[in-house]
Amino acid sequence: MKKLFKCSVLLFSMLALSSCALPFQSSKYPAWATKKLLESYPLVDGRIVGGWMGANIGDKVSAKWYDFTVDKVEFLNEYEGYKVSDDSKVLVHATITITNTTNKDVFLFEDDFALVWDLDKEDRSYVSSMKAYTDTMLVNEMVVGVGETKTIDTVYEIDKKTEKPMALFYYEQYLEDSQKGNKYYVYIK
Repeated sequence: MKKLFKCSVLLFSMLALSSCALPFQSSKYPAWATKKLLESYPLVDGRIVGGWMGANIGDKVSAKWYDFTVDKVEFLNEYEGYKVSDDSKVLVHATITITNTTNKDVFLFEDDFALVWDLDKEDRSYVSSMKAYTDTMLVNEMVVGVGETKTIDTVYEIDKKTEKPMALFYYEQYLEDSQKGNKYYVYIK
């Protein structure tokens, strides 16, 4: 009888944990910090793709071409002279430090760090960073040289009613063949 009970507990635990295998399956716990890539797999050419990672503000994330850390996120009505378009909006400002870990220059793009919400839904809402209006904001084809570390700002204008949790989202993409890589979520709770 004890053996049957142990097997039942083990089976129940496996089933309960298997539901945790995919990101955002639970509306109660949509934002998991994983500390490493989950569900990735190698392609024939050796590239690792298809994985996802959850991190928190302040965690170092090691992606394919660079390490990055979301240093801070703040909700504001005004940032560096830009004010919200109306009282129903809020600005989300993020400071991100990026270190090139390859032997080639890395190019960043305005869409590299999107702000996503509705994390518990299949169709998540998102917005890209605003067009740069300061010299520290992310711009298209921003170069991070070999071994260089750069700190950038991203700014998003969203509805004040948008609920947390949210995430800054980075999705690797290989430019030579448009192969998608791994997904990285830095949670704002």
